[in-house]
Amino acid sequence: MTISLSDPVASRSSKRRKVWLRIAGGLALVLLALVAAGVLRARSFDSGPPPPSLAVSGQLPITLPDGRRAHLRDMIRPGIPTVINLWASWCGPCRSEAPRLAELRRYGRNQLNLVHLNVRDAASSAQDRADFLTAVGLPSSSYAVLDDGRIGELTSAANSLIPRTIVFDGSGTPIATITGYKPLALARIKELVSR
Repeated sequence: MTISLSDPVASRSSKRRKVWLRIAGGLALVLLALVAAGVLRARSFDSGPPPPSLAVSGQLPITLPDGRRAHLRDMIRPGIPTVINLWASWCGPCRSEAPRLAELRRYGRNQLNLVHLNVRDAASSAQDRADFLTAVGLPSSSYAVLDDGRIGELTSAANSLIPRTIVFDGSGTPIATITGYKPLALARIKELVSR
């Protein structure tokens, strides 16, 4: 004859512990998936309709820092990759990403067009815009002003969110768009323009 001496309280406690461990494990997996999705989103470029080529958007009228009117194509040397950044002096995320763009400018010196288009910033003066660029390590003459009504013509987007960075290959074909401050995606621009 066998007698079981198992403790019913200990058995229930062991079952509860197993249930809580399974719940904790499940929550950990969900949290890990959310973190991974966030990292991928921060590294990724925008989806949606691509912007027009530089052959088309190069015809957009702009205003240079000295007040002269020109076309976007006047700021672009043909045959090399181009990065166009839309920004405003009041924009916190624009200020956050500007040092990364300054680093990209140093990296690409003669192998990259880096154009800064000031938008949605009607209250700022030419001096405000120059001060913003100088403060973040960019040349004060490296910008032009794009009329706010023309943003959609450059970006093919229905909104005018900034910061926005558009990357074109050497032939003027758009290869990436980044809306918002995404440091990991900005870091990938070097790979794109090096190809």
